[in-house]
Amino acid sequence: MSSENVTTTHPKHPRFVTACQQLLVLGVICAVLTPAARVISIELGPAPDGAGSTPSGTAAATPSLEFAAYAAAQQVPTLVPSEVVDPTVREVPLTAPRGARIAPGMLAARATLKRGGATELVSTPQKVTGYGAVGVTWEHGAVVPDDEIAIQVRTRDEAGWSSWLDMEYHDDHGPDPDSREARKARPGTDELLVGEVDDVQVKIVSDAAAPPDVKLAVIDPGVAEESAKELPTIETGPSQGTGGTGTGSGTAAPASTTGDGAMASSAGDLELAAATYTPRPVIYSRAQWGADERMRDASSLHYYEVHAGFVHHTVNANNYKAKDVPAILRGIYAYHTQSRGWSDVGYNYLVDRFGRIWEGRYGGVDRAVVGAHTLGYNDDSFSMSAIGNYDVAQPSQAMVQAYGVLFGWKLSLHGVKASSTKQFVTSRNFAAINGHRDAGSTACPGRYLYAKLPQIRSLAAQAQAGFSGRQLESNLAGSDQPDLVLRRKSDGRAVVVPLDKRGSSVVAGKPIATAVSLAGSTAFFNAGDWDRDGFSDLMVRGRDGKLYLASGNGKGGFRTGVPIATGFAGVRMLSAPGDVTGDGWPDLMGQPKNGSMRIYPGAGGKGVGASYVAYSAVAAYRHIPVGLWGADGAPDSIFRTGNSLRILHGNGPGGLTGSIKTMKFDMSPYDIASGISDVDLVGHPDLVVRKKGTGEMYLVRGYRKGFGAPTLLGTGFELYDRIG
Repeated sequence: MSSENVTTTHPKHPRFVTACQQLLVLGVICAVLTPAARVISIELGPAPDGAGSTPSGTAAATPSLEFAAYAAAQQVPTLVPSEVVDPTVREVPLTAPRGARIAPGMLAARATLKRGGATELVSTPQKVTGYGAVGVTWEHGAVVPDDEIAIQVRTRDEAGWSSWLDMEYHDDHGPDPDSREARKARPGTDELLVGEVDDVQVKIVSDAAAPPDVKLAVIDPGVAEESAKELPTIETGPSQGTGGTGTGSGTAAPASTTGDGAMASSAGDLELAAATYTPRPVIYSRAQWGADERMRDASSLHYYEVHAGFVHHTVNANNYKAKDVPAILRGIYAYHTQSRGWSDVGYNYLVDRFGRIWEGRYGGVDRAVVGAHTLGYNDDSFSMSAIGNYDVAQPSQAMVQAYGVLFGWKLSLHGVKASSTKQFVTSRNFAAINGHRDAGSTACPGRYLYAKLPQIRSLAAQAQAGFSGRQLESNLAGSDQPDLVLRRKSDGRAVVVPLDKRGSSVVAGKPIATAVSLAGSTAFFNAGDWDRDGFSDLMVRGRDGKLYLASGNGKGGFRTGVPIATGFAGVRMLSAPGDVTGDGWPDLMGQPKNGSMRIYPGAGGKGVGASYVAYSAVAAYRHIPVGLWGADGAPDSIFRTGNSLRILHGNGPGGLTGSIKTMKFDMSPYDIASGISDVDLVGHPDLVVRKKGTGEMYLVRGYRKGFGAPTLLGTGFELYDRIG
């Protein structure tokens, strides 16, 4: 066959080092609210200079016995490319495009009409180079039900031709049909990794005429010129903010005395400070499998929410070696992007038979990146695909355990319990953890891996550490009750007012005057235990737009404020809603002028990481963080619009959801309001409100279905002009 009949995709360029490899180094482990406007298409970029590192978890948080095989696999360095490796994709035409005429001999296939009107199409043998992958695609828009076509493949090596093997084709594999990614997507089979063979041949039998523009993709994943043995490392992080806000100064807070002369915490306090969160598993990065970032469509990258996860498999031979995996991933990546026309790898993660987890689709392993894996449900879910065919082989214990660790962590970020049996995903309910076959007519992820779902669910539930660390933290003075922080009118000083429980009543205690001046501030609030020293801290925004951290001493006193971030002058409704991102550190949320509501990941004394969109623009003038209001484990937010309060439920890194509810509480008698942690210690957050013109402060207890009647906390609050 002449070379003119083959289209070859083989980018030539120097090694492409993604800018975001200099981004936040992630830790390791083991108006009108418009929901439709929440799908945001953006490209990741580098963090601003000095952006803080995202804190890390540790493998110690994973139960040792249940995860022993997985943990052992993470200690063995893997041979990975030290550079970008360019795959080569040959597209071999088997049928003509719709309406086109092609001269005899230009197609690499022989068509035979069978009895009953069926068509059999057999390709000529095609050479395979490297650890080969193949797939069959056809014209965009050509609808072929998966029960009306059968596609098989065979390979030849020194021993001769193999028997014919089925290639997986299901019309529910791919991007959601209404997505930008689907506009140019070609239907076709799943990729089939044939390995190191000499030739490949495919046979297609369709009930009627063969689809138009059928192409056989033969992929050479390429060979790295330089390789090294490495342990897993992730150098992909959250996206950079586009509004020029929240850059983060990277200036660490120096040791200094508090406002009342007390020193900071001891090492014992640090142990108490550790917030409850699920550590992240160790993950091999895209760079470690040699991904060429120029092959993906960066403009199609977008985020939404995560409410469930799906287990898939890649349907290839199970006898691959550990060193083959980077090449396997490059073959999948090339087929999905260059042949199927998808924007990137369809799966969010992949796991090999050795129990090693690999980063799939670009965009941040801790973000709600929308993939192309489970048709109709991609916006609200994530996936991890097992490398191999688990309809014919049992998955290893290391692989099953890796699923448990990864799914437990990923679901925890979004406040989803791994054991949940009812999660609403796009249009129907699923369990938190599912097989692909639960969402469509497919055998995926194979009968043997599907049978492991109960064990994966159990392991994921064990891996989750709970959500108590993501609750709103309001204590500043060391008691078991929340505290208020206010600005005194007379001198602009920060004053902490502890709340005291007296029997069944709660009252305002004796004010504690601090040495922190808020006279020049444009916003201030309890930031929770921002620096993770065991005590809640005060965040202050100056007129210059800088954020200052005043570390607390747990007795109502604070250190001298130090700048930790810049660029917040135009950010409205700035507040600290708790640990939104699920990494154990408090975060910020705010809305830049003329922009969308954004999440600013907290990074302790190093400031904030690069921000990203949490929701479209919120038409409100006050953001009232309330911690875990709903039944899940992700912080929620209440917004005040006029005299109404509306709650938006959170989805962790997925931002605020379209679940909006107007609360039955009339704010017209009150001029200020603030969310606090639960005074009754039963887990549900409360509000405090001040009555206009009276100086009376009231407690409004929160319940699952709304608010209780206001009860008086105390009087004399006319001495203050703002509450944090």
